[in-house]
Amino acid sequence: MSADAFPGFSRRRKLLIGLLAVTTALTVVWMLLERPGGVHGPRALPASPPPCTAAQTQDCVGGRTAVILSAPAPASAPGR
Repeated sequence: MSADAFPGFSRRRKLLIGLLAVTTALTVVWMLLERPGGVHGPRALPASPPPCTAAQTQDCVGGRTAVILSAPAPASAPGR
């Protein structure tokens, strides 16, 4: 088959293909730049706990937390 066997695209069809290509490219770029869910402002930070008073040691800034630092005792082997 020769190249002459296939008719070329009309000017209208070429314009439509070009317009669809440009529209698709702009849509892809826009979707990459747009934040999902719309524009959101900065989120409000949660309220920080109050500083510790003289007698308070937990649930405040500067308080203590109970932390287990030692490893649990190994299980004894049966039959020993």
